[in-house]
Amino acid sequence: MISVNKHQNNFDFIRIVAALMVLFTHQFDLMRQPAPILFPIGFGELGVCIFFTVSGFLVAQSWCSDPHILRFIARRFLRIWPGLTVVTALAALVMGPLITSVSLHDYFHSGQTFNFFRSLLLEIQYVLPGVFATNPYPNAVNGSLWTIPLEIKWYEILLIGGVLRLLKFKWIIFTIMVLVAVYQFGIYHAETNPEPHYTRQFGLYFIYGTCMHLFLAQLTARRFLVGLVIIGAAILIYIAGHPIIALWLALPYLVIAFGTLQTPVISRFGRFGDLSYGIYIYAFPVQQLGIWLNQGRYPLVICLLFSLVVTVLCAYVSWHCVEKQAMKLKPRLNQTKPTANH
Repeated sequence: MISVNKHQNNFDFIRIVAALMVLFTHQFDLMRQPAPILFPIGFGELGVCIFFTVSGFLVAQSWCSDPHILRFIARRFLRIWPGLTVVTALAALVMGPLITSVSLHDYFHSGQTFNFFRSLLLEIQYVLPGVFATNPYPNAVNGSLWTIPLEIKWYEILLIGGVLRLLKFKWIIFTIMVLVAVYQFGIYHAETNPEPHYTRQFGLYFIYGTCMHLFLAQLTARRFLVGLVIIGAAILIYIAGHPIIALWLALPYLVIAFGTLQTPVISRFGRFGDLSYGIYIYAFPVQQLGIWLNQGRYPLVICLLFSLVVTVLCAYVSWHCVEKQAMKLKPRLNQTKPTANH
């Protein structure tokens, strides 16, 4: 098992990069400009795939280190909901009233304002009355949050697998992953199906990350050989015309293989805090606000720079004032043993 002590692996760096990839793509989408595409998918979707891979690995590690139902649920709750609650409240009670195009009376008496807090029940709401109505991508206040219920669902699935002791039988989990992949790519035809099934799509990355944890000892012992086989197979599958399958086969392995290393400089990206979640949940409203303030006066690159700086500042404050404080309440099996931020 890798060390989960802070600054002893590359996961903080990976998660920050993934969050910034989502921010980068959304800047183009929100300004109605074509976003660059990397490999078969965009940077934003690739970033989400990376998030799910890392979550599958670290959350499985958390359960295997302390297979206790209530402590597991408490850790997941304290990692997700405090930050989500604050960003939702700030959007609805601070930003919304300041920029809405409707009267404050109408704003606070609107059902949309009340319903906006249903996001805390994982019924994600995107609209506040009169907010961003004239933006190129109108009305959406925080469009990034839609993936959070999907991730929570896979936390629940992993918890069920843990309670049933399936995680003790890694080949069963591997077989389940293969069967899901066969269905997703061979029966559902995910590569060409016009209706993507995102729960399975991102879930496959989550399961892959989980398998990487379960097989970590064997993979570490044969890192070069396993990597050669996986990357070689991915290249052949890509040449055969299946880039999405090739990406799923190669990306999680590369992410976890790099994440478990301790690379100089890169492994210290978390010394200022784990900013990835804050970047992810604050970027969209910050970007929409920047576009609303800009009113088309400045080019995309200026808006992107504004979004990057303000979002990172928000993420920094969110980590140190909200998320880090909540994480101190995490129940631990051994209070002297450092744990991952999952």
